[in-house]
Amino acid sequence: MPRAVSDTDRIAALATVSGATEQSFHRDSLEPGNSGITAYGEDQDIYILWNSFFAMIVLEELLADRKEATELLRSCWNLSPGPGCSDEEWASLEPSAWDLLVHCEFKARGVQNFEVVRVPIQKTKTVVVDSRTSHAGSPWKASSSRQRLYRGHFYGFRQDVVQRPADVLGDKDEITTVDLCDEDYFPIVTWAQRGDAPIFAQK
Repeated sequence: MPRAVSDTDRIAALATVSGATEQSFHRDSLEPGNSGITAYGEDQDIYILWNSFFAMIVLEELLADRKEATELLRSCWNLSPGPGCSDEEWASLEPSAWDLLVHCEFKARGVQNFEVVRVPIQKTKTVVVDSRTSHAGSPWKASSSRQRLYRGHFYGFRQDVVQRPADVLGDKDEITTVDLCDEDYFPIVTWAQRGDAPIFAQK
């Protein structure tokens, strides 16, 4: 998580760690494509972060120029009266500068506040989402005698399965999943704090 976050009390977008049994909001891959979630055993739900798709498209356009854009902001700061910004100070401030620039572009492009939408998945049915749409599995309420409930999850990103080595064909979720707490993608998390109440609010 970026060091420059001033107050994490209201943020509950958690870093994805190996061995975790649940995931917070995430996207499934850096690669374009889609993924499908199938309900096994009984009806289930997933949460979609509405409006995150458009925000992710804008963010990815900006990512290629992150270093140049934030360095330009730093140079403007250093030209203003005062001592300027040392490399050590900038290392701490740069994530906030990136956040500011992305949010300014979100506003200019008309990105709306995010909304969490519960999407039902009937048993044996599949919901398909674009890989750039932030989503999360809803918690299971243990509504039956089952000890666990399973979801099928497929990724539809690559068309080169035959060409790839066998040792990469079985990529696990934690290898391909994009963590929104990564500094490149953290503006998505902070944008979710807008509106009447923060989306990633701790319980």
